[in-house]
Amino acid sequence: MFQSIPQESIDFFWELALNNQRPWFQEHKEEFQQVVQRPFQDLAHETLERMREQWPQRGFQLHISRIYRDARRLYGKGPYQDHLWFSLQRGDHQARGPMFWFEMGKDGTSHGVGCWEATGAQWELFRKRIAADPAGFEELILSLPHQDRLRLWGQEYKRPKGSFGPVIAPWYNRREVSAGWEDFFGQDLFSPQLPQLLTESFGGLMPLYQFYLGAWQSR
Repeated sequence: MFQSIPQESIDFFWELALNNQRPWFQEHKEEFQQVVQRPFQDLAHETLERMREQWPQRGFQLHISRIYRDARRLYGKGPYQDHLWFSLQRGDHQARGPMFWFEMGKDGTSHGVGCWEATGAQWELFRKRIAADPAGFEELILSLPHQDRLRLWGQEYKRPKGSFGPVIAPWYNRREVSAGWEDFFGQDLFSPQLPQLLTESFGGLMPLYQFYLGAWQSR
């Protein structure tokens, strides 16, 4: 049962980033499990439960990242991540396709909605859906909550595609795009209400999730 995220969790990620070696981690593994891993897993499972209660027809599944980096892709980095994340997506525990996510690490938190491991053809379908009804997509985007803090992630094209206005262009002119917020919850990050707050925030992004889903299912 989720109680809260300890404030010490962010400090632990910073310490890990500064001491990213196996001997240090082994020495502090119990602390990791107590202040980071267990609370984070409890948060993920309770958020999943609330999302399933709210939207039972969506068939959400949970994927939780591991603290260990892939040994084949260290590229000179230490063996441990300086963050954890979980995702909620429909019927795919491998974390592919449209998803909601929450991430926590040394640099703070982020959460939002995106589409993981979509192909270039998939993103082309996403853009075609926008182009087919730009007014409808603009209305969808303007309906999203907390517009002043909403940010987009994704590589932009050097040469803009299409000729859309300032609302649609930032979405259309990216190779891939996800949307959400950074450090959104303030001190509520450490409150027992975090699963409910996350569920409510994800709910505000549900129309965009459905738009992603339409493109993913068109492949």
